[in-house]
Amino acid sequence: MSHQNRLPFIRPFLIWACVITLALTALAIFERQRLVGELTTKSSILHRLASQRADQHDAHLTSLSAIFVAGGPERQDLILDVAATIMRFYPRIASVSVVPFDPSAPSIRTSADFARADETVMREMASGSTGALQIRKMPSTQGHYLMVKRSPNTDAARHGLALVIDAVALIETDDPFWQRPSVSRRLVMPNGTELTGTLDPGGAVLSKTLGSASQPLILETSLAIRVSGLLPIGKSLSVVALVSALFLLSVLGLRQRARTADAESRARLSAQETRLAHASRVNAMGEMASGMAHELAQPLTAILSQAQAGLHLARRGDTEQLADVLGDTVSQAQRASDILDRLRRWSKPNRAPSVACSLNEAVLSVERLLELEVRTVGATVTLALGPDPIAIDADPVELEQVIFNLVRNALDASRGAQITIRTQTSGQLAVLEVADDGPGVPQDLKSRIFEPFVTGKPEGTGLGLALCQRLVEEMGGDIELLPDTTETTFRVSLPLSDAREKS
Repeated sequence: MSHQNRLPFIRPFLIWACVITLALTALAIFERQRLVGELTTKSSILHRLASQRADQHDAHLTSLSAIFVAGGPERQDLILDVAATIMRFYPRIASVSVVPFDPSAPSIRTSADFARADETVMREMASGSTGALQIRKMPSTQGHYLMVKRSPNTDAARHGLALVIDAVALIETDDPFWQRPSVSRRLVMPNGTELTGTLDPGGAVLSKTLGSASQPLILETSLAIRVSGLLPIGKSLSVVALVSALFLLSVLGLRQRARTADAESRARLSAQETRLAHASRVNAMGEMASGMAHELAQPLTAILSQAQAGLHLARRGDTEQLADVLGDTVSQAQRASDILDRLRRWSKPNRAPSVACSLNEAVLSVERLLELEVRTVGATVTLALGPDPIAIDADPVELEQVIFNLVRNALDASRGAQITIRTQTSGQLAVLEVADDGPGVPQDLKSRIFEPFVTGKPEGTGLGLALCQRLVEEMGGDIELLPDTTETTFRVSLPLSDAREKS
């Protein structure tokens, strides 16, 4: 067969070989992700189990310390009986000891085969304690560590209470996953000292500190990933057979449909574009409808409350206060109208220009709007407003809406909330902070708190903070949830008004 005759056969073969290579590569990537995912899941379960076990050690130390303080050194039988019970139900606790600060005084131990060096270390750890529980690797016993606290936990303490923990038993589990030869694990002290186990340096390694404040040990796990694991023989042969069959069918089909392939491709693309456009319109309409419902719910709720209060005043014949209530009702109705107008203007290319408005006045307006609700739920709102003027360029309704949403979220956080609203200037920025003493934002939501439809409230829409972020960004500012604060604090930073700078 000549070279020209072989060429039509060589090209499909090369393409087939490339497709097989890509398929096997994809299989290897998938298998690796599956193996790493399994390691991650199993490691998370083991980490949670070990953390729970470590937390139990704190409880045991506390109860043992209470018993020792109550009975004193003279009632050794009390603490020994309780220690024996604990060790029977929690075999990872190898021994319990009470070591006096005075080396000449006798110790109380559940185990007689105790090295003098171990007792000396316990005494040093306890006598040098300032109150916090201390841990250290066991000097004489491999794979064990010490937990020591002074007893009683005051400066008047004269004894140290010590647990010897078997680190191997701490991370022991019946899960057959950890019995595989390719899987390894180890426990490391916070300073990097290895307690037990080994790792395969060539595998996927995961590391996480135990969730125990007193025992921040590091659990490390690894999985050795070999070619046989990435490309199992059975799966590899199945992939080769399937890809070869599909490739053959594709070649035959392409030859028969060569003239119509281009038209069909254009038709599929057109249909896909139509579906995407339709989905985009539906999503936009859904977001607008949800946003409108969320925005209007607040002034409508206020109108309902004011109307009920007005009805009550009318029955009493108190026309003077009735006028104030009706005035607030009209204000809320105008507010709802402004919101509708703003939502309508959002759908147009050009929006109305911003005007210079007072940040402090917006805060005071929101305080008046929520005054009745604040009293009803037993909350307290404290204002710490900076000196006037703090002027910014914004739509006054949008500015009040941002403040309203933030304060309303704080009210919803807990009944009887203590809320503080602060305003100040920082350089060329006006800064607004809304803080509350509620339970705070769940850790798993903090990074996504401003995303639409993300909420920690059972009946929340998840749109309030997303709308706040959009409004603040349109004002040229920024909104953030401050990290590492004793209170849940949202900060809004907005540029000061140009009118202020010119005046």
